[in-house]
Order: sequence, then structure tokens, then C-alpha cells
Amino acid sequence: MQTDKPVLYGGKSLLVPVLICAVLCAALIRIGILSLFFLVPLGFCAVAFGPAVAWFSFVFTAIGNAVLSAGLSIRYGAGLAGVGLEVLLFTVLALGFTWIMAGNPWPFMPRARTAFRFIAASIAGSLVMLGVIYSIFKDENFLAQAHSQIEAISSNLIASSAADPLQQEAMERILAPDKIIEAIFSLSFRGGSLVTLFVLFFINRQIAFIMARLIMKKRENVNGDLIRFHAPKKTIWVFSLCLPVIVASGIFSLNYIGIAAWNVLIICAILFLAQGGGIVQHFLARRPIPVFMRLLGILLIVFLLFSPGVNLVAIAALVLLGIAENWLPLRVSSEK
Repeated sequence: MQTDKPVLYGGKSLLVPVLICAVLCAALIRIGILSLFFLVPLGFCAVAFGPAVAWFSFVFTAIGNAVLSAGLSIRYGAGLAGVGLEVLLFTVLALGFTWIMAGNPWPFMPRARTAFRFIAASIAGSLVMLGVIYSIFKDENFLAQAHSQIEAISSNLIASSAADPLQQEAMERILAPDKIIEAIFSLSFRGGSLVTLFVLFFINRQIAFIMARLIMKKRENVNGDLIRFHAPKKTIWVFSLCLPVIVASGIFSLNYIGIAAWNVLIICAILFLAQGGGIVQHFLARRPIPVFMRLLGILLIVFLLFSPGVNLVAIAALVLLGIAENWLPLRVSSEK
């Protein structure tokens, strides 16, 4: 409980990072591409200053963002419903990420492994995100603006391509704004939002560890829990059952069942992804690797996640590796 005392008694040394974290989170979420990293300050607080400081940072961050969003909505005349959903999404994502990084705030609560906290936080955030997406796609003004922007981009792509008339006609059908909007909406509900948030949490977590190591010289064991992680034994059967259910739901137009099956399939794939990552970390841990090379490896993983095509191959390989461990004893030496 020693980490709680400086904050609870108003120690200025820990109040400063709490306030800086709150300001950075609320600012980053509103700065274009940097909004992808708005959770990094919370993660940095958890690693550098401890769980208690991270939870205090979350409280200040959530309140500060809500006040700032309300002020901006009054200033620019935005609707209260939209602002409410934005604040809710920010709060749920920040809460989930703080839980991932700092663990349970109270000792009487049951502990959950990091991988399960990742999944639970991603599910909670995904439900709110889907509510936001649903409300946005029901807004006619937004749809009209999105339609015009997609149409302009599609026209430029088709005009700049050197394809023959038949290929251009096929591209026009594929890149039709209505089909793209429908595809985005469909993919979001079929696990797209879940995967997006999982990747978002993972990237922000890795960057937080890198910054804590470089700035505060913290040498936390980032992969200790992952090395020992195994998906529940029945996961492979749930994963296998989802595949025919998805096919059947497509044949018989059972959309809601198909959406549920896709999301369960994605959750199982994430579990196997974590298991595959644990296998890779197990073999890397058996070899002496310099700290610089480990940091470089983390940066390489982040880069791969942003590389279209390559990221899918790498993720698929890790998922298959995790599935293979159901029958192959790939980490026997670590369990002896």
C-alpha cells in the first residue's frame, strides 16, 4: 500500500505526472494520427509510477476529457448525444487500458491474466464503439459527406490506374461508395471493431513500456505472463464450431447469428494469437538478447502491425502456431 500514500496525502511529486497524463491523453485524442497513441500516458504512469498513480490518472483524465468535450460542444454547437457517446467511448477505452496496465484497483477483486484483461477491455470498448458507429451511419449528413469523399478518392484511383476498360469497369463496381460504406459497417460488426481495439491496446502498451524503459530506466518483465499463457482447452472446439455456423448463417441469411459467431471466432483467434506470441517469447527468452535488440524487436512488431499485408501474414502465423500447440508440446521445457 506504500504506492498509494504519496497520492492520497497529496504528494506533489506524484500529482504532477497525474495531471500531465490527464492533459496529454485529452490532447492526443484530438490531434489527427496522434490520437492512436492517446492511451500511452496512462500506460506510462502505470509502469513508471505504479498502479495507484495510474488509477488516479484515469480519474483525472476521464473528468478532464468530459469537461473539455462539453466545453467544445457548447462552443461549436455540437449535439449532446454525439458528445455523450464520444465521452463514453473515451472513458471506457481509458478504463479498460488502465485495467490492462495496472490490474484491479481493489485487492478483494479476483485477478485476471493480462490476455483476458485485453479481451474483456476490447469487448467492452467494442460494444460502445459499435453503438457510436451505428449512430453515425444513421446520420444522413455524415453519410452524404462520406459518400462524396469516397467517390472522389475512388475516381482518382480509377483514373490514375493503367487498367483496360474492362478492369476499370470492375474497379468502379468494387469501389462504389455505397458498397464501401456497407462493407465498413458489416466488417465493424463482424469482429472489425474488436480487432481494432485489441491492436490499439497492444500498441499503446508496448510503446508505454518502451518509454518507461528509456525515460525512467524501468526494466519490467513485459512478456512474463505471455510466456506462460495457454488458451483454455475448449477454445479450439469453440473456434471449430464457429466456422460452420458462419457458413450456415451466410447461406440462410441469419445475420445476427453470423455476427455473434464472427465475434466469438475473433475472440478465440485472439486467444490463440496470445498463445502463439507466448511460444515465440519462450524461444526468445532461452537466448541471451541485448536490451537494445529487444527494444528493436518491439518496434519491429509495432511496424508490422501497421504494414498492410505483412501484418495479416504475421498474425495468421502466430494464430496457427497457437492452434498447433493443442497437439504439439512446444513449451515442454518451460513447464518442467
